[in-house]
Amino acid sequence: MVEFCPECSSLLRKSTMDGNSVLTCKCGYQKEIDNYIDNKEIEKKIEQTKKELEENLIIVTEEDKVSVNLKVDMICSKCEHKEAETWQEQTRSADEPSTHFFRCLKCKFTWREY
Repeated sequence: MVEFCPECSSLLRKSTMDGNSVLTCKCGYQKEIDNYIDNKEIEKKIEQTKKELEENLIIVTEEDKVSVNLKVDMICSKCEHKEAETWQEQTRSADEPSTHFFRCLKCKFTWREY
């Protein structure tokens, strides 16, 4: 954790005085470190967090993917499938109409209409 000097707002640096760990500033301010956590303890906490995240990991397969786009009857020019999903995006300036995109549900070919 980074701490700053309350007197001059400079960064406090860790040093050792009389066998005790202290935070010191170039202006002369000193503060004893009460709850010093060494790097090994931090690494243990990181590893524990990684393990917890891996246990809660959800794997999404291709069957699990859900499209939120509308499905319309449109013939794909590539595979001639008769169904596609559609959405609109503003690809040009705001005073121009939006671009209408289509994606074939079978071959995933994507095309647009202006």
